[in-house]
Amino acid sequence: RALAKDARIIIEKLGPTYIKAGQMMSVRPDVLPQAALDELAILQDSVKPFETATAIQTIEEELGGALGEFFDEISEVPVAAASLAQVYRAKLKSTGEYVAVKVQRPQILDTVSKDLYVLRRAAEVYQGLIERFAPQQRTDYVALLNEWAVGFYTELDFLNEAANQQRLKDLLAGENVKDIYVPEVKHEYCTRRILVTEWIDGVKLSECPPEEIRDLVGIGQECFLVQLLQVGFFHSDPHPGNLMKMNDP
Repeated sequence: RALAKDARIIIEKLGPTYIKAGQMMSVRPDVLPQAALDELAILQDSVKPFETATAIQTIEEELGGALGEFFDEISEVPVAAASLAQVYRAKLKSTGEYVAVKVQRPQILDTVSKDLYVLRRAAEVYQGLIERFAPQQRTDYVALLNEWAVGFYTELDFLNEAANQQRLKDLLAGENVKDIYVPEVKHEYCTRRILVTEWIDGVKLSECPPEEIRDLVGIGQECFLVQLLQVGFFHSDPHPGNLMKMNDP
């Protein structure tokens, strides 16, 4: 467990690209022992946050006005922080609704670009070694990294995330999927670096009692089978930080 903790701390220090990789591995019990999974799970929504003053500055720059023009209140500290962004609870000035405000980390595009350049060079070296010493392996590691990088850059555009969230909500409603709720997107407040959605109170699935999790497994299975087999559009990052049991369904 001490080794797993040291690895998680090092990953955090390396920055967002490596944190994202750590998140991916946090849901792979077929690859890592439980102690490592428990530590990497921290990377899902409990990464060290950046300053709230910086987040407020980003919100004001993106929305083109003072914070008070859009929100009556906003939490003093983020309620969650992950690899690319952190989330605040805020109250809309226009409607009085509580919303989740996702704010992208500062200078993340430059950081990610540098990280991916280094990783791609490393992948090229590794590919060369594999081709020389283990030619029976057919995996194209450079192409694999390139595909991951494309997805990573796409994820940095929150307008794309807003559109995908809205599309998934509409598709599930059209298929009459029960007991699954996708939060409403507040499109008028969304930009490339800001995502504002309906606030939902709930508990992460990983923190629910085992008997509740067993009851919810069937609902989740049906939902994902509909996404995969019927509509051809699916949520590809279903780690516990992104799924919760609502307090008031």
